[in-house]
Amino acid sequence: MDEEPMAEETMDEKEDGEARAARLAEDFDDVDSSGAPGDFIAYLRKAEESESGRLVREATYRALGDATGKGADIGCGTGRAVADLAALGREVVGVDGSRAMVDAALTRFPHCRVVKGDAVDLPFGDGELAWYRSERTFVHLHDPAKAVAEAARVLEPGGRIVVADADLDSLVLSSRFPRTTRAVKDAFCAAVPNPHAGTRTAGDLTAAGFTAVEVTPVVVVMRDHASAFALMVEPALTAALARGLVDEDAAAGWTEDLKALSHRSAFTAASTFFVTTARRGP
Repeated sequence: MDEEPMAEETMDEKEDGEARAARLAEDFDDVDSSGAPGDFIAYLRKAEESESGRLVREATYRALGDATGKGADIGCGTGRAVADLAALGREVVGVDGSRAMVDAALTRFPHCRVVKGDAVDLPFGDGELAWYRSERTFVHLHDPAKAVAEAARVLEPGGRIVVADADLDSLVLSSRFPRTTRAVKDAFCAAVPNPHAGTRTAGDLTAAGFTAVEVTPVVVVMRDHASAFALMVEPALTAALARGLVDEDAAAGWTEDLKALSHRSAFTAASTFFVTTARRGP
């Protein structure tokens, strides 16, 4: 007699999971209006704790080089990088457009300075910053060129900028259904405002007058199916289903194939992040 309620609960849980995944693919540009900012906070914590998250974060720290003086972490999320940079002795202010993210960061790291602000309208004066860091943020910007112009405004002459983002089209999966993989990737790119941020930021910086522009690729490889699914695969697949680019049967076959590969230790997911560095011109 208890079987029917249990089945209904399982379906509800599935629908809730799909809704969460859809938000992660499409609503990161306005977390506070999503109705469930906790989902985004939990996602960022997963990304932060992953090996891929650590690799990209540390690559940006190295890219800052010997930059000294006051700097900012734009799109700081729940504050991990702000805390790391402060521990490294840097004078850093975290900035995020989401009130929920700012509150989460201050709860985790009350000794850090984190403020609410928009990447295209930063709470700093002209030339106030010596350096500027942003990770996994430009991919969610509708007007990245305007954000770059704002970075130029707040940086002092010669100030250093470090921007790290993936090109979502670089996602590679060891699937035996390449057409479905292609459709999933296309949908993921369509769901995000600036999906090719990783490979286009250098051009935006050059157009804004930045100099000494360099791009360093960081290839993130994930052999753990569960982590890859939570961080990359599920949000992308949900976007494909929502847009009708993949039907339920194809999605089920595709995900089962990935699980089967994982059970044989033959699963691989990879994505390339691009760490772009430059100097503000005189």
